[in-house]
Amino acid sequence: MRALKIGFYVLLVVALLLAGMALVYAPQGFPEGSETGQRAALRYYSVHNESITLQDDTRGTQANKDVPAKSGRELAGLVFFPDFESAQKQQLPLVIYSHGFSSSHKGGEYLGRYLAGLGFVVAMVDFPLTNMYAQGGPFVKDVVNQPADVSFLIDTLLERSGRQDDVLSGLIDPERIGVMGVSLGGFTSTLLAYHPTMRDPRIDAAISIAGPSSLFTERFFVSRSVPFMMIGGTYDVLVPYETNAAPIQAKSPDAWLLSIEGGAHTAFSGPTAAFRFLDNVDVIGCWAVLRNTEGDLDEPWYDLLGDESIGIDQQDRPVLCEDPVPENAMNVVQQQWITQVAVGAFFEMTLSSDAQKQSVARDFLANTFASEIAEVQVRTPAAQTISALGGTE
Repeated sequence: MRALKIGFYVLLVVALLLAGMALVYAPQGFPEGSETGQRAALRYYSVHNESITLQDDTRGTQANKDVPAKSGRELAGLVFFPDFESAQKQQLPLVIYSHGFSSSHKGGEYLGRYLAGLGFVVAMVDFPLTNMYAQGGPFVKDVVNQPADVSFLIDTLLERSGRQDDVLSGLIDPERIGVMGVSLGGFTSTLLAYHPTMRDPRIDAAISIAGPSSLFTERFFVSRSVPFMMIGGTYDVLVPYETNAAPIQAKSPDAWLLSIEGGAHTAFSGPTAAFRFLDNVDVIGCWAVLRNTEGDLDEPWYDLLGDESIGIDQQDRPVLCEDPVPENAMNVVQQQWITQVAVGAFFEMTLSSDAQKQSVARDFLANTFASEIAEVQVRTPAAQTISALGGTE
């Protein structure tokens, strides 16, 4: 009994400490009455989720250090979807989230819940060799197999939508499919949208959140036209903003660029909200990535993607945490709120079947978001920069 009492008081103290930290390190939030605040709170439906475990037996998983090769590729994660009464069911857009290196699908759960509340079906899984729990440790080069993993996931979900006895029955519109991801997941989403052999022609819109892009030349983006958004944080030291996000519009005529002043790389992943007390959570991200990529990037591997003829700069070199981690980064939760608003507006603009919603979302992204939030800058595909004062540069 004494041990139970001690355990109870320890848990109580921990709970109080966490509650106190949440108050001390609370996000700033959005201006009262702002359209940004209204969009952040927007929710048309209550949300359900379902755990999924899939295996693609048509492709294998390569050996990883001392872990032998496997005959299939296992994908486990979640599907988020609106709670409909059967009489109200309608076909909805599908969005696939891809996690970053040494991360997991949990990094995108906050985005999945938000989008499902807006009327999207959102799926996310752990990739076999780049997730944080991969046997043998995360292996970055397996990213070349991830676009096919996403295509397999899309195939599976569309097949389920076609069944009569499935919770997803009739729920997914095969003509409205988007992809998004953080870091290596953003890289995966970019490959799915544009790569000449890895892309999926069903993709109608794509978002790369802090995804590597310095190796892509202008040639890479000309093979296909698809709505595309790059979201980057200016304090990112893992995938530096100046060499990845900032030049994207000089390469892709379809690209929107949304910049978050003071935004960190690791902060885009949901679980880092627990570390909002840190000056910059990239100290955690750098430790994890450098620890798990040791030796993996010593030899060139871009040949697995292609060469200059398709827009792959094989002379490009990843720059990981070579600069000091900036202090006083944006509050992690604030950055995630900004990100979910941006993601929601972009996919409403590109995938909604409601012309009014599309128009409102576009106007918000192009004209309102940055005028209300000082840390946000939006550059449209026409290269028009919307400043915090509402003017253009």
